[in-house]
Amino acid sequence: MNAICLNFKVHLPYKYKRYHFFDIGSEHVYYDYNATKELLQMVAKRCYIPANNMMMNLIERYGDKVSFSFTISGIMMEMMHNFSPQVLDSFKTLVSTGRVELMATPYYHSLAAIKSSDEFKKQVKLQQKMTMETFGVASVNFINTDMMYADYIGVLLSEMGFKGIVTEGAKHVLGWRSPNYVYSNPIARNLKVLFRNQDLSDDIAMRFSNSFWTGYPLTAEKFVDWLMRDPNHRTITIGMDYRVVGDYMDSSSGIFNFFAGIPENVFKYTDFHFLTPNAIFDKMDAVAPVYIPTEISWQTAQRDTTAWLGNDLQRDFFNKIYVIEEQIKHTRDNALIHDWRMLQDADNMLDMNLRWLNEKRYDNTEYLSPYNAYINLMNIYNDLEMRTQQLKFSRMAMRKRIKKEGVEVVN
Repeated sequence: MNAICLNFKVHLPYKYKRYHFFDIGSEHVYYDYNATKELLQMVAKRCYIPANNMMMNLIERYGDKVSFSFTISGIMMEMMHNFSPQVLDSFKTLVSTGRVELMATPYYHSLAAIKSSDEFKKQVKLQQKMTMETFGVASVNFINTDMMYADYIGVLLSEMGFKGIVTEGAKHVLGWRSPNYVYSNPIARNLKVLFRNQDLSDDIAMRFSNSFWTGYPLTAEKFVDWLMRDPNHRTITIGMDYRVVGDYMDSSSGIFNFFAGIPENVFKYTDFHFLTPNAIFDKMDAVAPVYIPTEISWQTAQRDTTAWLGNDLQRDFFNKIYVIEEQIKHTRDNALIHDWRMLQDADNMLDMNLRWLNEKRYDNTEYLSPYNAYINLMNIYNDLEMRTQQLKFSRMAMRKRIKKEGVEVVN
């Protein structure tokens, strides 16, 4: 059986306010809720609503011949619930068809697996719980933040009971191997690994509207022809941010017609089936283990973690977050822990990437530069640290008072 596996990442970061040095210790609301709501509504209008309608039309037309998967962060489910219930309802409608698999992922779209296995497991379980409460389905397979993966992460997932993971088909890892087969973790052999086809995915996600690209214009017919040309096409995994459909590539680019035309051409010219990761893991055996000693991801040409952790600003911020992990959790203050986890969103580290310094990334964001992003987020971090200490000392004082009063009563 030849399979096409479609996966779409659904995540938006909460927007932060400009948080100044003099706010530390006095202001504990960090988020710009109006900007966050505006971002969601903009993306919903351009992408989520029309793209979900298109997907629903495909399911109604082709029935059980069409299936795909979403990776929706817990933050994103929260955001839709708070600011755009109609968007959440449109995702619920798709999931209710039984043709959509929801993948497990860290709740806060974090890189926690690199630093804290306990925090990583907690965030995954939180997202699984949120998925069950929101959609009424269980997630049995996993996609990490931007498909980040290494062997040790696979071992953690196996311990948590997952069947398999979908990750990036990084060429420096696969070497001569094709991404179009099911593999396994070399240590936890029961965990199956499915690799994203890097070239075919990026033909859509990165090159679709590039008029200077030799493959332009990319039509559904041309893309399906490319699928068939690869002699190793047991299972082809296509993965991208859902915003590609209508937002990054707007409707005038033809992206909606492209996706709407793929099933028709697949069924007309090929013997491919659309399958979810779960169906693939059930039907296909792993052909071999693949060793991945260091982290890979779909970020940048390096396909590693340098987009998030490639400079001193990023590494300093990332390391500091986990220095206070034990202190934060010891407070058992849910609001404080939530704010701390929000800082772990990998998009915060992307905002500090010096690569974007001379590009237009900051034209429509709350930050003026990666340095500004670092200062703003470090101010918030310092306030979190101060809140933690204040809570610790106030509780110590209360315990001493209770103990003192208790002794006086006894006497």
